[in-house]
Amino acid sequence: MDEWQYLEREVVSDPSGRQWTVALMDVLGQEGDPDMPNKLQELQYSSGRYFTLVYSPTGGLQRERGYAVLAEAEDAYRELLAAVMDGSLDPTQPVFREGLED
Repeated sequence: MDEWQYLEREVVSDPSGRQWTVALMDVLGQEGDPDMPNKLQELQYSSGRYFTLVYSPTGGLQRERGYAVLAEAEDAYRELLAAVMDGSLDPTQPVFREGLED
């Protein structure tokens, strides 16, 4: 997981002392993707181009949520950081693809 390119990423500890990486990524901003995505990619990611992630030191993805708008994803990233650190979110309970439209 550490090989991906992230907009923001921080390693934090939960109240039990376990470390988690909390990250924000742009799926169209990865190496090899064009600066201007084609129309098919725009449609594919219109409901979740930006993702907040929580993963363990071994790379196990524990939480993933998509956002169409960067500002919303940035707010969610900051809230996720705080929730992991204060224990109001337990990353040991995985959640995947939350918030995406079908």
